Amino acid sequence: MTSEQFIDVNGIRTRFFEAGSGEPMLLLHGGNFGEQDNVDCANNWDLNWPVFAKSFHVYAIDRLGQGYTDNPKPGQYTIENIVAHIRGFIEVVGLRDVHLVGHSRGGYMATRVTMEDQSRIASLTIVDSSTTSPRVNTFRERLRANARSDKRSRESLAWIIEQFSYSPVHITKEWMDVREAIAKTPKNDEAATHVAKIYDSEFLPGLQRHKDDTLAWIQAGNLRVPTLIVWGRNDPSAVLDGGLDLFNLISEASSEVQMHIFNQAGHYCYREHPVAFADVVTAFIHSSSKVGI
Repeated sequence: MTSEQFIDVNGIRTRFFEAGSGEPMLLLHGGNFGEQDNVDCANNWDLNWPVFAKSFHVYAIDRLGQGYTDNPKPGQYTIENIVAHIRGFIEVVGLRDVHLVGHSRGGYMATRVTMEDQSRIASLTIVDSSTTSPRVNTFRERLRANARSDKRSRESLAWIIEQFSYSPVHITKEWMDVREAIAKTPKNDEAATHVAKIYDSEFLPGLQRHKDDTLAWIQAGNLRVPTLIVWGRNDPSAVLDGGLDLFNLISEASSEVQMHIFNQAGHYCYREHPVAFADVVTAFIHSSSKVGI
């Protein structure tokens, strides 16, 4: 991924990449602002990028407060503002009938963005997203208990990814270079300091309320775009049973939902099987239509 660009999204300087031609696709990485040891960014998609660019006009952004996108202002570190930032990007760029692909917490964002404005969304792909799943996940808490003291070091950043992965083969030098540089920016330190003060008392309760509302919305049959769920069978973070719970929830109200499970794949299944992942998503999109479910 080369030629990064920046665009103003409602006052937030936003980093993104763009390539290819055809129907628009927007890739949303996982993670959360304020995480020093798991600095997800648009470059997470670098192994899938050339495959998607053959079939789509593909975009990947650094989400609010992550990567090189501006932090929110104090008092605005909320799940609602993360969703609003993504919707703002879609509007500023002028995307219509866009295919949303979101990983982990980015999968939740993609789901919520879809449900808030389905007129703009052609399809939804949710990848290994415990945030979206009805099942409770405690992996992150258990992982933190064994975390390295210097969370921003290259060794710590690589160790975290390894704990989420079936195999470390996808952890490339280029990806680690970007993640290490982001982890050590003053902007990332600022977000981490702020989030540490509000995460348990404000952010997580707000996220839970938001998630409860989203799941109730899905259960009521209000998710009306073709939806693909992709999961790694060996994901220790977003366990497969959680993915099956999500599939069952959506399928009870929607006929146009599919699930694909990658064997020998962890949380970053899209990186561990990059070409196969891109092929699965592309085939799903090409076989689907934007007819109401």
